[in-house]
Amino acid sequence: MRAKRHAIDRARPISTDSNVRRARHLIFLAAPVLGLAGGCVGGPDSGDVTSVTEDLNAAHPIQERLDPVGVIESDSTNAFSPGATNGFFANLGTNGRTCNTCHVVEEGWTITPGHARGLPPHDPLFTPNDGSDCPPTSASQRPQKALSSQLVNFGLIRIGIGIPSTANFSLVSATNPQRCAIAPGSSGAGGQLFMFRRPLPSTNLVFDSTIMWDGRETLQKITNAAGFQGEAPWLFDLNDQANSATTGHAQGSAIAGTPAQADIVAFETNLYTAQSALAFQPLDVRGANGGAKYIADVLAPGFSVGVNDPLQPGFSNADFTVYQAWEPTSPTYSSLNPVEKAIGRGEAIFNQTTFVIHDVPGLNSSPTNPLYNPADPLAGQDVRGGCAVCHNSPNMGNHSSPLAINIGVTLAQPVNNDGSPNNVLDVARLPVYTLTNGTADVNLTDPGRALITGNWTDLGKTKGPNLRGLAGRAPYFHNGSAKDLRTLVRFYNARFDIGLKDDQITDLVIFLNAL
Repeated sequence: MRAKRHAIDRARPISTDSNVRRARHLIFLAAPVLGLAGGCVGGPDSGDVTSVTEDLNAAHPIQERLDPVGVIESDSTNAFSPGATNGFFANLGTNGRTCNTCHVVEEGWTITPGHARGLPPHDPLFTPNDGSDCPPTSASQRPQKALSSQLVNFGLIRIGIGIPSTANFSLVSATNPQRCAIAPGSSGAGGQLFMFRRPLPSTNLVFDSTIMWDGRETLQKITNAAGFQGEAPWLFDLNDQANSATTGHAQGSAIAGTPAQADIVAFETNLYTAQSALAFQPLDVRGANGGAKYIADVLAPGFSVGVNDPLQPGFSNADFTVYQAWEPTSPTYSSLNPVEKAIGRGEAIFNQTTFVIHDVPGLNSSPTNPLYNPADPLAGQDVRGGCAVCHNSPNMGNHSSPLAINIGVTLAQPVNNDGSPNNVLDVARLPVYTLTNGTADVNLTDPGRALITGNWTDLGKTKGPNLRGLAGRAPYFHNGSAKDLRTLVRFYNARFDIGLKDDQITDLVIFLNAL
């Protein structure tokens, strides 16, 4: 076991149990107050996190790292083995990047702005093929942090995709807020549009029903079933994604069919991540099931694509039971401490609050929307539901079956149920694309799924990510437009006119931080 540590411990010492307790005590003393006195769980960027423990004596080892609100935990059912090739951590390309460059254990297996700011000025993360704000103007351009404001401020990678030749829409115009010499949509860019997107976490992957924000790596329909059955299409998709990342992000040769590809996929498909402590509060005591081990031992073996689908019989809005023992209806609620009570109240709010879901293309687009699609499952119908309509995978929070939707985050101007502007999110620094189908125009910062399918009605659609390990990976949404979880909740509260009060927002934020 010890021989396999080198790939992931980054030269940090193994901590004994007593040292772990001391380390936890130190982080708890420095952790932010949980909003019980009017503030909120937030904290600084996670670029200054430190290793807490690596328990190599467990049946499958646990790694714990400090994050802005406490401790985030990863569990590996293959003992964090990177394989003989050291695949996930190996330099397989030409620009110095590895999978670990954009998928870092301390950052919930993605990256954050704080992480980017802490890197040297010429770190491979800033390689200009996709790490700079603009495409390189010469083949000799080096990585330069100064040219990567989207990474440094929002943790975003630049993705270039052109409009398919078969698309039933076309580009009218594109803004160029970064003043790139090679502008988005221009002939110099080969017609490619520039999208700025957060790297998705390379953990908890068994729960994915779609690979990548826009589904472009879902080459075979995922059929994962309980007991880890039916995984062949999922593994095929992840293998292709590993190869594409190597040839694209790392600018390397193809690794399809090689041991390195197999080792990357084996490493990441055995990872599970969740928050294990929130400030002073361990999350796996008094009947609670926080932490990654519960995901690995209980949730992953029981998952199947389509479970608790809101469009099928048997759906339940009560999607999370991780902290059921701490919810207000629990017989032991009165004996809990304030943090446990706040987490329990937040979970109850997530499960029980219902609101009108209006005009979400992919689910229930409205006839007044230029992107209206009569083939949407609930086309033209306002739906009264809760958070689990879009976050239905039990105790994980992504959509358990493929459902690309557009809640407005990709629009140049997000709007609320009543059509009023929603100005909560920070999208001002993103390019805006005006697209037309010949009848109507729409303005988006990211055309999303439509750049893969070529379908007008798919404009702006993305998948919903897994909610576990949220605290370690701000900012949120695919474009980093919500700087923290309070901003994210405020967006939803306004978008769907939910009516949450400040204390309810605080409780919901605390619960989300505890995932």
